[in-house]
Amino acid sequence: MQTMTAYNNNAIYFKNIASGSKGNSTFIWDAHDLIVIDFGITMKKFKEAISELTLGGLNKSIFISHEHADHVSGIRSVKKVDGADVYTRPATAEAANIKAYEIDNEVVIGNFEILAFDVPHDAADPVAFTVKWKDLKISVVSDLGTVTENVISNIRDSDILAFESNHDVSMLKTGRYPASLKRRILSQHGHLSNEQSAEAISKAINESTEIVLTHLSQENNKPEIALNEVKSYLKNRDIKYKDVECADQYVGSSLKSLKT
Repeated sequence: MQTMTAYNNNAIYFKNIASGSKGNSTFIWDAHDLIVIDFGITMKKFKEAISELTLGGLNKSIFISHEHADHVSGIRSVKKVDGADVYTRPATAEAANIKAYEIDNEVVIGNFEILAFDVPHDAADPVAFTVKWKDLKISVVSDLGTVTENVISNIRDSDILAFESNHDVSMLKTGRYPASLKRRILSQHGHLSNEQSAEAISKAINESTEIVLTHLSQENNKPEIALNEVKSYLKNRDIKYKDVECADQYVGSSLKSLKT
């Protein structure tokens, strides 16, 4: 894994740590502050990532999108995270039985502005996040069953767009999941298919956007299928972007940096 020992005051950094039904977490940081989006990982994995990326000395803030276990399971160990503050919607805090600062819309931490916006998912009050730093923008969006205009307007022109591409519809329909779970995933409050993801991404990106496909189902998707769907959709419409990759359940994404 690529590591760094010092961070540029004129840059921000991004790395998905884990992505999928077994746990999700994303790190965004600068030379002073670490913003953690979701904490569905173990404390051991968190500490390993902090050590490998040399982030131990940064101020840490944790944002929770919703209460499902794969996004919040490690949060009860948060007292061990260097006094990190936790932020989420009140209904999510209640559903997850955690103490947190309330997020309505925007929270300012150091040079970061973190905006929470509504997404349609079967949770108490689910959100996704856009993180702004000077004139740079990173969006982290997963666990939604349909893409609303509000979602598109919030993520448009992101420099990095981490976006759910959960399942291949054919694999899901012919797979071994019970009918009730298939209906839930395919519903408007479930998860996005590769095709839905590709369509949404096409409406939001520009030629400098780095795309990270997240929350791929290990049962009903494959990285090569998701990548092909998105790449083909964008190519057929002559939509330019910088690059695209799939985040992995166990190793996450590549380490990305953005400079002003």
